Amino acid sequence: MSSIFSVERFESCVYFGKPDEAIALLSELTALLREQSSTDLLTLMAPSELWPRPSRWSSLERFAARMAAAITVLLGNTEFTLTEAQFENLSGSRALIQNLLSAAPLKNADHVARRFLPSLAEDGTVHLPFPDAIKRLNILCNSESRLSLDYAACMRADPIATLNLALATASELLPGSADARRNREALLEWLDKALADQSDLWNIEINRLSALYMLCTYTEIEHRHAIKRSINKLIRHALASTGLTDLNPDLTAVRRAARAKPLMLVVLEAFTDGHSIVRTHSRTLQAARARFDIVAMCEASAIGDLGREVFTRVIDLPDDQGFVNKLAAIRNFAEAECPDVLYMPSVGMSVLTISVSNMRLAPLQVAGLGHPATTHSGCIDYVSVEDDYVGDPACFSEALLRLPKDGQPYRPSGLMEALPPRKKNTAETVNIGIAASLMKLSPSFLDACRQISVRSKVPVHFHFLTTGGNAIALLYLSRVATQTITKAHGTVMPSQPYMSYVSYLNDMDMFLSPFPFGNTNGIVDAFTVGLPGVCKTGREVFERIDGAMFMRAYMPGWMVAETVEEYIEAAVRLANNHEERESLRRYMLEKNIVQRFFEGRPEVFGEMVLDLVEQQRLKTA
Repeated sequence: MSSIFSVERFESCVYFGKPDEAIALLSELTALLREQSSTDLLTLMAPSELWPRPSRWSSLERFAARMAAAITVLLGNTEFTLTEAQFENLSGSRALIQNLLSAAPLKNADHVARRFLPSLAEDGTVHLPFPDAIKRLNILCNSESRLSLDYAACMRADPIATLNLALATASELLPGSADARRNREALLEWLDKALADQSDLWNIEINRLSALYMLCTYTEIEHRHAIKRSINKLIRHALASTGLTDLNPDLTAVRRAARAKPLMLVVLEAFTDGHSIVRTHSRTLQAARARFDIVAMCEASAIGDLGREVFTRVIDLPDDQGFVNKLAAIRNFAEAECPDVLYMPSVGMSVLTISVSNMRLAPLQVAGLGHPATTHSGCIDYVSVEDDYVGDPACFSEALLRLPKDGQPYRPSGLMEALPPRKKNTAETVNIGIAASLMKLSPSFLDACRQISVRSKVPVHFHFLTTGGNAIALLYLSRVATQTITKAHGTVMPSQPYMSYVSYLNDMDMFLSPFPFGNTNGIVDAFTVGLPGVCKTGREVFERIDGAMFMRAYMPGWMVAETVEEYIEAAVRLANNHEERESLRRYMLEKNIVQRFFEGRPEVFGEMVLDLVEQQRLKTA
């Protein structure tokens, strides 16, 4: 898309008192980055007239600094009061604003935001310095803020704006600094109680609520999933208010028993060709067709041609309707067709699946671990998980459908092509690939990278092969990464076409899997090119998967660390031993160890689910 946005135009509107035009330009920039996530930010700013010309990195820093300065002037201007329309438009650009503030030298807008903090009188009355103070805080505050914000006082003054601020801050995509992580984790505890007291979902920013549901998994506190209970309660209350109540499967048991083949309803949130869920879950679903009629329901844009071949039938949900109408369509199908089992390969990446997980549509309801975490929903009976991935069963609220470790073989990426020859590294520096979506780059992991760099006897360079962020989010990541491990030791790469990414990975010397939330497909990709690496295990399933995959591929046990210290030591060992790395690489390629992830018994999933269906029938007979 073409854009009218430029830094100079935005600054002109801000500094000459045209707030509506300035806010409209922020919306324009938000739309541009949504459409073209890898937009070159320097094309949005006039080139510097300094000579010699500043480096690209210096120019990007200047972009962030100028944008952050103008944003704080815009929101610090109390000569106008924010209208509801202005606030709504700013809310649509909040993620952009948060990332810009975080990427700028000051990292936050505290110097302006503190002007809008509420105060408490002795009698407990909340006083606001300006009528729209909470709304301005809603836009100005980010997880990098150092302000002591009294959320309880803010709630009494403007509850919806306060809730949405807390949701937006707690669900920021990029973990950021250690301070930002602590701020978000403190907000999880506060939000858990605040959401439990809410009865109305409709004034809450639903996309931020669903983002929090997913992104709480990536935090580093023990009870990271507890907030899902409050979210589930709020969603169930909202669904009931619209008539989307549970179905009673007992009333239709006779109809289900009369069918020649049981019906499995599969609700998908992402199943496009090349998507990670297709790679991890499509073969078991396809094999289950021997025992079930399998009907998938999803948005038309959420499934590709390969995905459609997996199912007996695919029913498209209209992209242009709100999620309530889509839920109604799913419920209407379940009411009419009486499925024996509801299955979702993943829950948590969309408001659709989170909502479906809070409805009873079938006598048996199972969630897969496409997004590997417990749901804390009373409507999900089982989680389907390979036995060696389980970790600590206490981490799950559901019963476990424990597949054998070869019971969910993966599918090679449909985007895979012939690899070009590997470029030999002739420099002394060891290139370390880190294939990870932005939310996996935790402060603890980045600090481990710093310690690896310090302890290694040979120079190392970290290559962050990212997915999931736009150009401004990557600018924020670059600032955090360079402050942790220095600019000379790290390169942040934007999302690339699959084969470009795999070719880049092929040219690395080793890889690191992030923690606490590890990788699945990133490990498959690394092992495809014979790249040795290091991972860390733990008690949660998203920590356990990495080590189990290494063991399935018969990798040396020292590459699977139990602690951060072991992880650092293993990474340093791999970086400092060229012959050991090359020997491992030869072994991985000669034995084609990646093939072990594609071998197994995909039919076991259907067999085990059918056993559960028959047990359910016996109970109601």
